[in-house]
Amino acid sequence: MGDISNRMRIRLQSSAIGFKKLLRSTSITILLVGCSSASSNSIQNKEKPSESPTAIELAVTHTPQVNNVTFLTMSVHVEGWKGENKNPEKFDRHAKIILDVAHEAHNAGAIFSFELSSEFAISSGAKGVVDELLSLGHAIEVHADVGGVGTPSFERLAEQLSTKFRQIHSLGVTPILVSGICSRGPFVEAALSAGYLMTTGVVEYCLTSLDDVYHPEGWNIDDCPSPSECHGNPGFSLSQKATPWYTTSSRSWTVPETDADFLIVIGESGATIKCLAEDDARSSGCEYNTKDIDKYAQLAESYVLHGEQSSEGRCCVFSTTISIGESPPEGFISDLLGSVSLLVDNGRAVWQTPQQVYERSTERKN
Repeated sequence: MGDISNRMRIRLQSSAIGFKKLLRSTSITILLVGCSSASSNSIQNKEKPSESPTAIELAVTHTPQVNNVTFLTMSVHVEGWKGENKNPEKFDRHAKIILDVAHEAHNAGAIFSFELSSEFAISSGAKGVVDELLSLGHAIEVHADVGGVGTPSFERLAEQLSTKFRQIHSLGVTPILVSGICSRGPFVEAALSAGYLMTTGVVEYCLTSLDDVYHPEGWNIDDCPSPSECHGNPGFSLSQKATPWYTTSSRSWTVPETDADFLIVIGESGATIKCLAEDDARSSGCEYNTKDIDKYAQLAESYVLHGEQSSEGRCCVFSTTISIGESPPEGFISDLLGSVSLLVDNGRAVWQTPQQVYERSTERKN
């Protein structure tokens, strides 16, 4: 843990984060929409989710303060294309999709976290893509996609995650975040050992690592045999989804710890952007459409409203995921980001990197 503390101290000293201090009162008219429903099986620190506001138009005067500005994050899972590390033409096609998304986000004023698979990261053209992403202000992290078969040992998980850490480090980046690590094995301990300090994209399968005493009421581990069959949201309340917490143990990761270094960021995990408006993605699949954009805007508003009423220092983070893979429809990213532009323009929300999310949480840890 000493190496982790030293690395964070260096990061914190070198960081040039500056919050926008927006003290100007802005009178706006907004449409208040209900936040997503939380499962009755809320996990640890059980609390009643904030009641959804009714869908009526209200004139609200907001005076945003630095302490309750909501952080917006977007994890882009750069899924590996089979054989792209040995096929430059295939890699170039994949890279073009990624860079198109990156430029569209940049032009809309957003910061994305591009989380690379090994197949993409070890391709000969990866360094050029990473450099361009960094020049646009985006973050580079790791999408591991490990631990979902059987109950892997600490040694096995640590080895896999360390390899992926080194792959990204060889591209000139020191990653802080790893996604795609839910496992029946000790994924938290392995991630910490490999040098990571946070994770996003937590899905229901992550619950399989918990000791029985921490299982949600009514939840059956036998109904969760694999990540693909158990990929939904774990069922946290809005407060839990919006407020990151720290842990040191895969056996009790749903219980916040004060003396810990690994940050859990939930947000709208379990559903990528194109599945936000789907009732049952597993049976029908998901497609990008305007309903997903509407749902994204509604969820963002609910997180911001919750943050403006919260006294919890680490609240709030609105974390979402998009998978690439396939290319989003032309203009989809711009329209998606445009749906939350008023929140950003009025100082109620701000785009941040995983590093910045971790640093704010660390500053307000105690």
